[in-house]
Amino acid sequence: MAGPSRRTAPRWLAPVFAAWLAVLAPVYAQEAAPAVLDDAGKAALDAAERYLDGIESLKARFLQEAPGGELAEGVLYLRRPGRLRVEYAPPVPVLIVGDGFLLHYHDRELGQINEWVIFDTPLGILAGEEIRFGEDLTVTALARGGGRLEITVVRGDDPGAGSLALVFEEAPLTLRQWRVTDPQGLVTVVSLFDLETNIALKPALFVFDDPREKAPVR
Repeated sequence: MAGPSRRTAPRWLAPVFAAWLAVLAPVYAQEAAPAVLDDAGKAALDAAERYLDGIESLKARFLQEAPGGELAEGVLYLRRPGRLRVEYAPPVPVLIVGDGFLLHYHDRELGQINEWVIFDTPLGILAGEEIRFGEDLTVTALARGGGRLEITVVRGDDPGAGSLALVFEEAPLTLRQWRVTDPQGLVTVVSLFDLETNIALKPALFVFDDPREKAPVR
């Protein structure tokens, strides 16, 4: 698959990633109706669950498209459970690190740091110790066609907080993209390239070097 094409990204683009990471609370009450699946759909869902559950580590280049169409790119590292690193390519001055519990968002240019419990974010779905559709995750849609499988989920305990759509190639089954829709209906798309799974990743990748700990005491 061809890699992402490079375009200049405005420096405010990376907070879009942080914004959907932080989608935690519903804006309005909403019911999430589970998708009604036939036998083929259930088999596809089971296959996707086994595939995701079998990924212990992951490295990929990514291309992120903001709701307004602006692009940014970088490298994603994942080691389950709970460890994540998102390195944006310049000019985006942002690093995102999940250390097994907290997800740290660091804007180096602004000196801004935000933190969330990683399992309360959409990426926590992929970083969890186990991935089980139909338990914590309600499958609201499943579509197949053109050699692709798309599964849309919401959190069972907070369906109004937004949805996550996972897009796979089916032959062989490979995660290629996810789309996050926030409670306002804005969509952020992350596409993966050069995907490698179950590889050795250095533990230091998932350690957040907090600049606040180095600040001089006044």
